Amino acid sequence: MHRFTPILVLLTACTGPIEEVPVSDPAPVDLSFCKGDDLGEIVGQPVADVAYLLPVGARVIDPDSPVTQDYRPNRLNVFADKAGVVIRLTCG
Repeated sequence: MHRFTPILVLLTACTGPIEEVPVSDPAPVDLSFCKGDDLGEIVGQPVADVAYLLPVGARVIDPDSPVTQDYRPNRLNVFADKAGVVIRLTCG
C-alpha cells in the first residue's frame, strides 16, 4: 500500500478545482399520460377529501407504504405525507 502513496499524491495534485454545477428546477411532470393533468390543485389537500377525484387505478403512496417498482406510464401515483396530505403527483 505504501508503494502507491506517491502515485496517489501526484494524481490528486493533477486534478483541478471542483466546479459547482448550478442546480436547476426539476422538469415539469406531464400528468396527461396518467389522467392527472387536471389534478394539480389537490396537492396540499388531505387524500380523504380528494379521493373521489382520482382516476381508476391510481395508487396512494404513504411514507411507510410498500410499493412495487414496476413502471406504468398510465398509472397516477399520489404521494402523501404522514398526515395524509397530498405532497406530489407522478405517473408511473
